[in-house]
Amino acid sequence: MSSPPPERPSRGSNARGMVAGTLMLSGIVLGALIGLGVGALVGAVGICIGIGLFLGFAGGTAAVIVRFRDL
Repeated sequence: MSSPPPERPSRGSNARGMVAGTLMLSGIVLGALIGLGVGALVGAVGICIGIGLFLGFAGGTAAVIVRFRDL
């Protein structure tokens, strides 16, 4: 009697972490770039980049929650 071959995990489940990380990183980078643009206009680049990073982190977290709501 031979046992059936072990089942390999589906490819989609392994890529979920990479997709979540990419969404998070893109939110952070986009927030920093928007903060840089606004900061250049108003003359407070450092503060605006910091605020943009924070808001980008919040936006990236929200994007991950919406995308992976089924977990």
